[in-house]
Amino acid sequence: MDRIKLSPNFYLDEFTRSQTAVRHGIDMSVVPGGLIYSNLRLLCKQLLQPIRNELGPVNISSGYRPLALNKLIRGSSSSQHCIGKAADFTVTGYTPLQVAQWIEANLPRYDQLIHEFGQWVHISIAGPFRDARLNSLTAVSVPQRFRKPKTVYVPGILSIEDAVTRV
Repeated sequence: MDRIKLSPNFYLDEFTRSQTAVRHGIDMSVVPGGLIYSNLRLLCKQLLQPIRNELGPVNISSGYRPLALNKLIRGSSSSQHCIGKAADFTVTGYTPLQVAQWIEANLPRYDQLIHEFGQWVHISIAGPFRDARLNSLTAVSVPQRFRKPKTVYVPGILSIEDAVTRV
């Protein structure tokens, strides 16, 4: 079977891989030409391909998430992953902070950019009739007494240490 190309360096199967989905029998199919497919192509064209062109290999850790998968992993109910408008990734040879800083300085069309826990970058595109929000955040885990740690989103692209001091 031929791989379906979304842009010069990205393929559909990179966005539809999930060990959790396989374990739980969740269908990750995306119909070529459909809305999710179109959103993934736009995500690649506007954001991921320019990152790849400038910084090098991009490793997608989470792309499209069907609602069942998103619910299972306790993702946000409004996650742009569910409609193919977001991806979590790393770039070979760069820290997530370096990548997020480069994106913020060089790509004016992202909707949301999150430096997540110092481990990966989340990026999303806006809808076709919406202006990009250029919303830049840093996600940190904050301990809570007698409960699981809480995720807090701090405005700006910051080191994890700097973000924690602002919580």
